[in-house]
Amino acid sequence: MKRKIGEILIEDGLLSKAQLEEALAYQEEKGGLIGQILIEKKFLSEDMLIGALGKQFKMPYIPLKNYSINPDMAAMLAADFCHKNSMVAFDCDSKRVYVAMADPLSGPILDDLRKVTGRIPQIFLARISEILNAIFFIYHDGKTDSPS
Repeated sequence: MKRKIGEILIEDGLLSKAQLEEALAYQEEKGGLIGQILIEKKFLSEDMLIGALGKQFKMPYIPLKNYSINPDMAAMLAADFCHKNSMVAFDCDSKRVYVAMADPLSGPILDDLRKVTGRIPQIFLARISEILNAIFFIYHDGKTDSPS
């Protein structure tokens, strides 16, 4: 069983128990991803969270801002699915789809990715801000019906 992100952050001295409890109470009341809540409450920076998530999930980090996003990915996954799961498919080949996630989870999401894409998901960690920028680029930038 994977260690919880809150435990890792406390062990690493990046978060206090009181801050974690406050964030968990907020999450229970309003929902959302715990990592995102910790950032919004300014308890952590995105870099601190990415480091802890990398430790938790044993996954590599990809700086999406430095990566050339494949605009054809819009046809592979729906924008709503990407927003809901804080993830974006940024490239693929014949066997794999390369996916950046802010809070990677195992289980149903990976199965959904396999079913929807017909490819094996290769998961990378990425900053939520970079994922949101990539989603905008893929699904919204230059795709409006405004006249030229």
